[in-house]
Amino acid sequence: MLKIATIGGGNGQSVLLRALKHYLPQIDITAVVSVSDSGGSSGILREKFNILPMGDILRVILALSPYSYIELREIFYSNRFSSGELAGHNVGNLLLTHLFQQTGDWLKAIAAFSETLKIQGRVLPVTLDLTTLCAELANGQIVKGETKIDKPEFDCHLSKIKLWLEPAGQVFEPVKQAILNADYIFLGPGDLYTSILPNLLVGGMSELLAQSKAKLIFTCSLANRAIGETCGFKASDYVSELQKYLARPIDTVILQDAAVQPNLAHFQAKKWEPVMIDFGAWQEKYKIISHDLYAETEAGMDWEKLMKPVGKVLEK
Repeated sequence: MLKIATIGGGNGQSVLLRALKHYLPQIDITAVVSVSDSGGSSGILREKFNILPMGDILRVILALSPYSYIELREIFYSNRFSSGELAGHNVGNLLLTHLFQQTGDWLKAIAAFSETLKIQGRVLPVTLDLTTLCAELANGQIVKGETKIDKPEFDCHLSKIKLWLEPAGQVFEPVKQAILNADYIFLGPGDLYTSILPNLLVGGMSELLAQSKAKLIFTCSLANRAIGETCGFKASDYVSELQKYLARPIDTVILQDAAVQPNLAHFQAKKWEPVMIDFGAWQEKYKIISHDLYAETEAGMDWEKLMKPVGKVLEK
């Protein structure tokens, strides 16, 4: 049985996991999830109860369930209270908070919710330490907090010279074993600076990935927010920026097929821009798998279309 570790957070990782489930039971899945979120319901609960933000953990658990992801997301993630102290919170975040307070153990809390939804895999926070994501911009400005980087009030075209966590924390012990035992490690898709890279900044992760014998696969996102953390980024920018934080080369890059044109109206409706697939010497460094990944009815990635390039990776 092939052992798969995925590294990411939130919506992007849930898309990948839904594609990977197609290859069960021939594979064993461990999802390693970023816990640097500082906004929304997760950020409020983190500050109030001094606990890990669990919004990304929640979405990954839902994605690994055999039940309908759309229905589960509506019940546990999308359905938010509108008034009182619970305003803005969803049922899933509150349930995970309650389970942690009852058990005092994140593994037990996540396992309890996971067992209820009969998930097909394992979900692990990358670290148990509360960390703050920080960035130094090209103009020397220091920005602290995942939300302030994800939804910048500064010029989004300013490059991020350096990214780090305060404190760096340490990789959760079960994550170490998952990384070292993996045959394939998938990074992305998802927000580069706030979903993928925070995992690589945790103390010990860089060394673990360097030691790992697993093939390293990166799935490039399809969209940038017009005013967001990667505004104006091309595919090569994603790869080169990710490679800066890796002590080893990526093996395979999954890209949108450049021959397929996006529906610009779908992107404009969300105030997004398609990621341009640029060609050049950079592509010669990696095995490239191109496939049409655009969702048919909205901007974003279709998890069913992602199954095919994922299958090509697992065939080797």
